[in-house]
Amino acid sequence: MMPFDPDTASPLAAAPPAGSPELGQFALQIPGMHLNKLLQVLESRGVSVAHILARFGLDRSGLRLGGSHILYGDYVRLLDCILTEVTVPGLGFLAGRHINAADFGVVGYACISAPTWREAISRFIRYQALLGYGIRIRQDLVENASHAVIGARVLPELPARTLLYLVEEWLGNWSAWLETSGLELAEIRLVVPRPDHAALYMRYFSCPVHFSCAENEIRICRSHLGSMPEMANDIAANMMADYCENMLARINQSLSIVERVRQSISAQFRAPPHATRPTLEVVTADLGMGARTLRRMLALEGVRFQDLVNEHMARLAQAMLRDSDRSIKEIGFSLGYTEVSGFHRAFRSWTGMTPGAYREGRDG
Repeated sequence: MMPFDPDTASPLAAAPPAGSPELGQFALQIPGMHLNKLLQVLESRGVSVAHILARFGLDRSGLRLGGSHILYGDYVRLLDCILTEVTVPGLGFLAGRHINAADFGVVGYACISAPTWREAISRFIRYQALLGYGIRIRQDLVENASHAVIGARVLPELPARTLLYLVEEWLGNWSAWLETSGLELAEIRLVVPRPDHAALYMRYFSCPVHFSCAENEIRICRSHLGSMPEMANDIAANMMADYCENMLARINQSLSIVERVRQSISAQFRAPPHATRPTLEVVTADLGMGARTLRRMLALEGVRFQDLVNEHMARLAQAMLRDSDRSIKEIGFSLGYTEVSGFHRAFRSWTGMTPGAYREGRDG
């Protein structure tokens, strides 16, 4: 999924109305609420980042507006600038804990009014595209005999400090919500290395917290998922869910099939060293359609599935060559190439130049 170009678009945009033909763009924006919560945590510690906001053409009053949205590319760059200049241990976790159901508007109320905690959690994950989470984090809920597992995959094209922030924000948000639920957490697994402030987590979790894992997971004892949330209300739950379903349908319909496949491909990539190329079967399952149907729809747009996979891999490779000092061999390996010669051939087919020539040209 390509972010908006900051040179051709205004960083701060109002949320489009429900009937707007621009609803597809809503899926490429981050609600200002996420940044607002981060700023609240910093302000409570006497830290000002007004100069960074000004650099991006933002002001504090605009971010307080309930309908404000920030273009995805600008959000990632702005967040990285803040994290480069500011050191607050566990900043993402603290910001995530500041987000409550009311901040999520209709989606939040659709969840807390659900008849069971299983349905509440499932709704939150289903409607993540309405909250800007579908861009940065892809979540799912899987149940086995003893546990329900909330999983989260963060897009890999991010600096390590930004990845840590987003993982912690995700964990902090769930911790604030689940601590009043009565649900028993069994285990937490995170992809990030153990941070120096790991003791912060222990203030909020009585279960084990593991780091440097293959996936981000919150494991909940399954036996309690059938219990009723305190604000359960069938009438309100149905009304709110209907509204969310309509909004979700409008967003999905407004995106072309090519953009939907691009989003799915981006979300399916794992962070190195667990990078896997998304298969047609995985993407069709994600989009809820058959492989033949997807091939036919892409053919009508003059695009093949593999073209879109290659497009995304080329963008990842260019970003790593441009923004990191990793060796060409390491970059190729992270994209699934066991031989550097194979990566060279693929990169030349994508860009018309070798990885070394691209890096030398960008550096120059």
